[in-house]
Amino acid sequence: MAYKFNVFTGTLDIVGSSSSGGVNGVPPTTIDAIARWADTTGTTIKNSPGTYVQDGGALETQGFVGSRSITTEVQIPSQNYMIAAELEIELTGTLEIEPDGELIIL
Repeated sequence: MAYKFNVFTGTLDIVGSSSSGGVNGVPPTTIDAIARWADTTGTTIKNSPGTYVQDGGALETQGFVGSRSITTEVQIPSQNYMIAAELEIELTGTLEIEPDGELIIL
């Protein structure tokens, strides 16, 4: 099995085909919908109707559910922002806001 360093995530990714034969989809599917796991096998994905990715990178969704508690490390990169309705940083959590990053608490 071969690995390749992913510069975006800082992790090693498996490259090449998987021993299980890849990923299968559960029909029907919607163009631009986000795929999500359909079961715990790691080989089957399903459609997410109502949640789409535009070609420019914007997300279309019917709503957003977020956690109010940060329990691990959360980073807000430069020229990005995070919007939170309320925010609590647990003892195990950290929030790193890079220069020109923005945190908006409603």
